[in-house]
Amino acid sequence: MRRHRLSNVRTMTARLMAAFFIMAIGISLTMMTLFNTALHWGEDAVNERSLKISKDVAIARYLTGASGPLEIDRITYAYDSADDVPAFIPDRLRFADHALEELIDDDLGSIYVLTTEFVKHGRSQPLILIAKTEQVEITDRETVLLNLLIIAASIGIILVAGVIVYLLSVRLIQPVKELGDQLAQLNNDTRTPLSVPESAAEEFVQLTDAFNAYRHQLDLLIRREQAFARYASHELRTPLTIVRGAANLLAHSDKPEFIGRQQQRILTATDEMQTMVDALLSMVRYEKNEHHLESRHLDEAEIRAIIEHEQAAADNKQVGLQLNQTQAPLIKAEPAVVRMIIGNLLRNAIAATETGEVTVCVTLDALEVRDQGPGLNQAHCGGHGLGLLIVEDLCQRYHWQFSLTDLDSGGCCARIEF
Repeated sequence: MRRHRLSNVRTMTARLMAAFFIMAIGISLTMMTLFNTALHWGEDAVNERSLKISKDVAIARYLTGASGPLEIDRITYAYDSADDVPAFIPDRLRFADHALEELIDDDLGSIYVLTTEFVKHGRSQPLILIAKTEQVEITDRETVLLNLLIIAASIGIILVAGVIVYLLSVRLIQPVKELGDQLAQLNNDTRTPLSVPESAAEEFVQLTDAFNAYRHQLDLLIRREQAFARYASHELRTPLTIVRGAANLLAHSDKPEFIGRQQQRILTATDEMQTMVDALLSMVRYEKNEHHLESRHLDEAEIRAIIEHEQAAADNKQVGLQLNQTQAPLIKAEPAVVRMIIGNLLRNAIAATETGEVTVCVTLDALEVRDQGPGLNQAHCGGHGLGLLIVEDLCQRYHWQFSLTDLDSGGCCARIEF
């Protein structure tokens, strides 16, 4: 079922910007509310502190002989009798022992009232202070102007921050878009590595490296599948040809000796095919359990059996086959794989040698197949066949080093370092 993509890089950026602006507006409104609350709280605190200072002034004046209503300053008045207090002051404040409260009058606006007591000539006297704070408080117009200033500053900050967020979001999302475009362009190409700009975040570099590692593994799997088919077609072609030829020859003679010889050819070819199949399956097992397989010795008997198998082809060209083994190396490859590798090296060496010998030299850490052919620079050198390409690929699978070099005495040397 096809999934409909509801977003891409552009829509994701737009949604991110929308979310940012909504959040920024919410924060701005919250800050404006907090500012107005703090402003009014500050005004109240200043008015209360001013009344307490005026209280000390009024008490000092009453104690030095003053009486009746006093004007402390242009907005503050003191009274030492409840009867002198203006009528708009409610009785709960007029006759209270201690009180501090803000009143809102239709004509005078904000008024603060402080009721307390002081001692004069040994007697407790009431003290009422009234401050008409409307004259010194911030007006509604000034409050509106301050809020407009906050709104303008918030809009400016939001716009600048919005541009920064947009550029950052584009920079963060762009590497993902580039990776997607590269994957779409490369399609089935798993060998070309992906890349991101050098300015991309470290996480995107790690993501790209992980993608490339995965694509490399995928490429290896594809190449192994292709190699499996190539090995099978190359290695099975000769025994299949022998089986087909022997089967056709059986129809041309009924002599028991001839029939027996063709049957033996068929059996030998089927044995070779079985060996090839075992080798291919062995490679699959090795790739799955590389670190759990135990090493074994490549002994002289195993190599001699491979040489004897290729002896007939060497005899047809009057080429001698020699083995010189000093030690048995440790390897993890199974006998079928070793037979495929050494068999290919011997067949290529025999094909390149017109006269002379092919020598197999084995030491503790290497195996060499030396021929007396024309060398690497000539067209008939075995290094140009598919067989040696298979050998090279197999050596890579088992982490062996494979090389071809010319010999000073003539001929070619195929060397495998375990």
